Amino acid sequence: MDARRHDLDALRGFAMLLGIALHSALAYVGEGSGWPVSDSEASPFLLHMVSFVHGFRMPLFFVLSGFFTAMLWQRRGLGGLLKHRSKRILVPLAVGSLTIVPAVWALIVAAGTDGAAFGAPSSDQNLWSAAAAGDVEEVERFVTNGWALDEIDPLFRQTPLAWAVHHNHPDVVAYLIEAGADPDSGSGRGLDTALHAAAFFGRFECADLLLRGGADVNACNRIGETPMDALRTSQDQMQGIASMLGVKIDFGEVARERERVQAVFEEYGAVSGGTACGVPGPADGGDSPRAVSNRDVAGAVLMGLMHFPALHHLWFLWVLCWLIAGFALASSVLQPILRRVRFPSWLTGSPLALLWLVPLTATAQSRMFAGNVVPAFGPDTSAGLLPIPHVLAYFAIFFGFGAIAYLMPARGAGPVHGWWAQLLLALALYPVAFAIAAMTPWAYRIAGDEATRRTLSALGQALFCWLMIFGCLGLCRRVLSEQRRWVRYLSDSSYWLYLVHLPLVIVGQQLLQPLAVPALAKFAILVAGATGVLLASYEWGVRYTFVGTALNGPRRRPTR
Repeated sequence: MDARRHDLDALRGFAMLLGIALHSALAYVGEGSGWPVSDSEASPFLLHMVSFVHGFRMPLFFVLSGFFTAMLWQRRGLGGLLKHRSKRILVPLAVGSLTIVPAVWALIVAAGTDGAAFGAPSSDQNLWSAAAAGDVEEVERFVTNGWALDEIDPLFRQTPLAWAVHHNHPDVVAYLIEAGADPDSGSGRGLDTALHAAAFFGRFECADLLLRGGADVNACNRIGETPMDALRTSQDQMQGIASMLGVKIDFGEVARERERVQAVFEEYGAVSGGTACGVPGPADGGDSPRAVSNRDVAGAVLMGLMHFPALHHLWFLWVLCWLIAGFALASSVLQPILRRVRFPSWLTGSPLALLWLVPLTATAQSRMFAGNVVPAFGPDTSAGLLPIPHVLAYFAIFFGFGAIAYLMPARGAGPVHGWWAQLLLALALYPVAFAIAAMTPWAYRIAGDEATRRTLSALGQALFCWLMIFGCLGLCRRVLSEQRRWVRYLSDSSYWLYLVHLPLVIVGQQLLQPLAVPALAKFAILVAGATGVLLASYEWGVRYTFVGTALNGPRRRPTR
């Protein structure tokens, strides 16, 4: 039987405790974080601390999870592995989802925020949001930097032209058409065109510009509607769509503007979908306008299951359950092969591992934050009941690396030697990788165009992440290989602390808001106070109880 890996135990606890610091800092990074509490005091240092930690913390956790999963598999067999992980992961997830997560949502509702940014984000993020905000200068900057004019955003499936129309910015519509945007973009894929949007919200000036720019007045979407059909949408349907897109409307004004839009449509020979698209419309005895197909309903349900943050900060446990299930399936099928295969040592135990890890990770990283078009650093999270596929694939790379590392003859994860050099390289790389991911003007001067910037962003973040992981693994192997009682105590308590910390952190952030002290001081007070309270709850209410046994195994109370 293998000796206990005190270094990896300590590192796992460190990753958990870093999560408390990260969530504590989110109130002090400035507006636009999507966090329930946004303090008037902000700190650029804390903004970079959050990005830095987020860039490697959760991938590190999944590397360690893969390592320990493979260890349990070889020690206890598949049945023992599944029993152990069900008790330590699935049960805490189920209990936390019924207790801790509702408490978090109650605090979010009490704070008067949904804890997430819906609709179009701020104008400095991408071409879609710049168009939605009506910021012509920002739109021009993105176009000049090589942003595709007709690119469809991955969440709402809208073009930049459509976003400009939704929010009624004729000047942006005029610029995009002059720059070469296709006014019928989306029609070939069955989506609404910008002219559908103009009819839907009654944007007369935008409709007139689109028609003069060559828009097809009888373009069809996948349910057989032309822009003329979009004019007949009911008020309830419009308000639902407007709320989702973050559009403020006055239905009386929309109705008046629709009359003007209809008049100009008729000048251009507009007809209903039944005539133009070969699909029965209202005039032909067909369904009502904006009829929703079964595929639309199924797609909406699927998106809701993936993107609604039902699990909040416990999402990583659910993703881990999926990865363990995948491991169980793979190990059952591949066990005869795995017993015979001798992996080359450089695959996990040498810096040469970066040659396959970085490109593979960058491929998954390139899907993060809508394809690296939102200025953010690190991976997406997947807090829905269905994991987001690219997020699951991303963390599967780290989990798989950890499992393979255990199955190596040396049973070590990452190169042990040179850990200090890898940490220094990661520190040096971070500002460059962050600047490219944040879409600064400097990034475009280096990359030359948007496509190159996205590629460099994915590669830079992947390389930073693995350098930090290898550096942390080597550092802990160097200094924490022997058991230390206080390290073991923090490692044991970290699971409980992370599971229950979020309500306490949010309450603390709200209580500290009135204090006229710098953000760093508030952050320090919050972290120290929350950690102290959580450690006390662990020592006197959890460690020697059935809860502590469920989380960490039995612990015997010391006697004098």
